[in-house]
Amino acid sequence: MLKTLTENRIFSHLRNLRLVEKLLIQGLVLAIVLIIIQTQLESARQSFMSYMPPIGFVFLMLTTYLIQPLMIGVLNIFIINMLYKTKGWQVGFWLNGLFLLLTFSTVNLVLQTAFSLPFVYTAVIDIVVLAFPFGCIARFSNGGWKKPIN
Repeated sequence: MLKTLTENRIFSHLRNLRLVEKLLIQGLVLAIVLIIIQTQLESARQSFMSYMPPIGFVFLMLTTYLIQPLMIGVLNIFIINMLYKTKGWQVGFWLNGLFLLLTFSTVNLVLQTAFSLPFVYTAVIDIVVLAFPFGCIARFSNGGWKKPIN
């Protein structure tokens, strides 16, 4: 099934885009996914914390710093492999996702505290202004291999 996805006309068209367009697409996808995950975790935080607070806190931390980076890392490596026709990865899924999550969270924290912006404005800034730089960071955080892996 994965082989049929890689031979799809949509992916072959995306591979023919310029590097700037690929980085923008990758940054937009990752920024939107991270914003959605962050809003879902923020809305579920009260539920996590009200379920026997120490255990709920552990569940929240496991979800935030173990499951979410794994999902983001897998998504980023999938995007890199589809857009740039690479195979494999250089760093682990979790490490790649943790790096992207921490970068995203740091930028949002600085925007929210230094400029007193609510999350809605921060999300718009992430999508409109920071999608391309975030795509550059995501692309070069894990380059993949140009040679096939046996």
